[in-house]
Amino acid sequence: MKKLIAILVPVLFVVACKNVEQFRAPIEALSADWEKATTAVTEVGSMIGATQTSLAAIKDSFMVDPMKAAKLKPEVTDSLNSLKLAYTTQVDGLMGLASEVTSFAGSWQQMSTKLTALKTGLASGKLDGDVMAQVNELKNAAMDAATKAEAWKTKLNAAKATAMAAYDMYTQKKMSLK
Repeated sequence: MKKLIAILVPVLFVVACKNVEQFRAPIEALSADWEKATTAVTEVGSMIGATQTSLAAIKDSFMVDPMKAAKLKPEVTDSLNSLKLAYTTQVDGLMGLASEVTSFAGSWQQMSTKLTALKTGLASGKLDGDVMAQVNELKNAAMDAATKAEAWKTKLNAAKATAMAAYDMYTQKKMSLK
């Protein structure tokens, strides 16, 4: 009996390790995709923060000297107010976008824990559960994150362009009042 156990233990160990090895390539590919998606989400989050800061810094320039404002025709005042509203709408929209990215980052962190468990299991030679289902779930999450990051970047660029166009028109109109 001892001889049988002595033979079976190494065989079972080799079979178990071989079983884990079949998941090495998918887990390593997933890790690379995950890193790219993480970078994309982090970069867009940083871009949103930087844009919010820069746009907030020029928000105060949407002021007209009260003495001049009192002398303006109503249509000029309405036009200036409309441009200011267009600007602030875009700036406020960035807060919603930043909130969306922050919320996603929280769920992303939870998913990252699952990837870490897979990588740890691979390194230790012991993977639990339906490994391919876990890999596929995380792979879909990585693709979703990359898609969302691109969409957020597009929304950010559009909001920034619209805000800056409103700012430029406001500045030109304000300069013409002198």
